Amino acid sequence: MTRSELRARILDGLNDADGIFVTAAQADAMITDAMEVMAEESGAVKRTAHLALQPGTMYYSLSAVAADAMSPYRLWLVGEERRLTAVSMRDLDRRHETWPTVTNPPDYWFPVSWDLFGIWPASSAGGDMLRVDYLAWPRTLLDDSDEPEFQLGDHDAIVDYGIYDGLAKRWDVARMLEVWSRFGARVGFSRARTGAGRVQARSFRVGQADEDAGFSSGVTR
Repeated sequence: MTRSELRARILDGLNDADGIFVTAAQADAMITDAMEVMAEESGAVKRTAHLALQPGTMYYSLSAVAADAMSPYRLWLVGEERRLTAVSMRDLDRRHETWPTVTNPPDYWFPVSWDLFGIWPASSAGGDMLRVDYLAWPRTLLDDSDEPEFQLGDHDAIVDYGIYDGLAKRWDVARMLEVWSRFGARVGFSRARTGAGRVQARSFRVGQADEDAGFSSGVTR
């Protein structure tokens, strides 16, 4: 569905086809909010970027990867065509007491904060490239003919969110909760929470020790 079609369905669901209580601009903002919530919950929007390794640099910001980056989920060393294994800083503490001082071609990557990740060891010479596969925020719909990046079957969830938001503005609690429950069932709230949190829980939890490296990682190489 296009943005205009989504907006029309939201306003129709609110019995406000003429946009008196909810304006067209407000409905468009609801569509944007819906897509962001869905991207967080489902991790459905995935993109790839490349980042040059800097000599001696261990930490990289998500903004250096891409402006729309939500969370990295897989890193590759391009020159060696080798995937880096995800670990935690706790794993690194257990492995090497002075790990921040080590330099070599990187073998591992780890989360630091919501907008920062690291590689280990830090590259001493730089020169190579990192391929970063990341969960992304969806592109904003700028025109009424634009369509969301989500599959057509997910567009109903966008409509549900818009109706929910409109009902919340009216304090129509009973209908609001009903529509929110339907939205949650479509998106899968029962299976996941925010995208970044889910990726970190899956990728960085302590698991079985890696026999080769001595690290604990829940990530499949």
